[in-house]
Amino acid sequence: MSSSAGLPRTFFEIYERIGYNDKVREKNEQREDCIMNERNIVIVNGNLCDASEYDALINSQEAYAYEVIRVIEGKPLFLEDHLERLKNTLAGIGMQCDFTAESLRADFGRLCTANGVSSDNVKIIIWEDTVCMVFTGATYPSEEMYRDGVGVGVLAAVRENPQVKISNFRLREFANHMIAENGFFEVMLANRKDCITEGSRSNMFFIKDGVVVTSPAEGVLLGITRKRIISVCEENRVPIEYREIPRKELRDFDAAFISGTSPNVLPIRFVKDEERTVEYDVNDATLRRVMELYESEIAEYLGSKKEEALERYKKII
Repeated sequence: MSSSAGLPRTFFEIYERIGYNDKVREKNEQREDCIMNERNIVIVNGNLCDASEYDALINSQEAYAYEVIRVIEGKPLFLEDHLERLKNTLAGIGMQCDFTAESLRADFGRLCTANGVSSDNVKIIIWEDTVCMVFTGATYPSEEMYRDGVGVGVLAAVRENPQVKISNFRLREFANHMIAENGFFEVMLANRKDCITEGSRSNMFFIKDGVVVTSPAEGVLLGITRKRIISVCEENRVPIEYREIPRKELRDFDAAFISGTSPNVLPIRFVKDEERTVEYDVNDATLRRVMELYESEIAEYLGSKKEEALERYKKII
């Protein structure tokens, strides 16, 4: 399909528009990581260091395994789940994980204290002989986005190994370009069967007649937020279905939402798929119930009285 009309759908069409070679693309992604780090202190192999050491590493190293964990009032959210996924990622690429929840929790505390920061996202980055922990300077969806929803595009792309969380410079560059060019919040990925699997950095859920629908686990990155959403749905008798989602069925759903470390549960207002725009109900009752259930899950994890923790959490977002 020609890229001259409508939105680009494939890697190849976007590649033609961007005109970058692989090395330039990788360097741009690495520079983006440097720019994101606005904090002065990082942890490298257990030692507190100036952020310039991290910048030098990210510009000189090849692909890496990583995990992003949200910190709220100094507490890493769902740390045990993230650690389990990190271990699975490292096992999938033939590496061992020597972390424990206790050691990571202590490092989070040191990083927060050294930077005077209590709430942000922390990225753990692992190369063969180097481990870094760095604040990302995350930005979160606005109150208006949670109320009114966001716009999403569709990109024909597949994670080669969705079960492990490793850097994918090419996919990130293509997705970022499409997002920036069209003003999207995120892009959905459509696989070789033209089925929607996940987002470029998130998971995707749809709702039809009160039933939450999402892609089967084997075809997506097993997001921690996704895991918790599934758990609260099952515990609260919100029907959930796991199945392939053909691209042509996007128009059949009542509502949809994004899930992830930064967006939590974020309503989708519309999907722009080439020349077609599909609009969703951001006030769908099931969608709003899932949002409330997930907020309560966060509040419960934070430890104190649920109502008080939830109020503090809402102030942060």
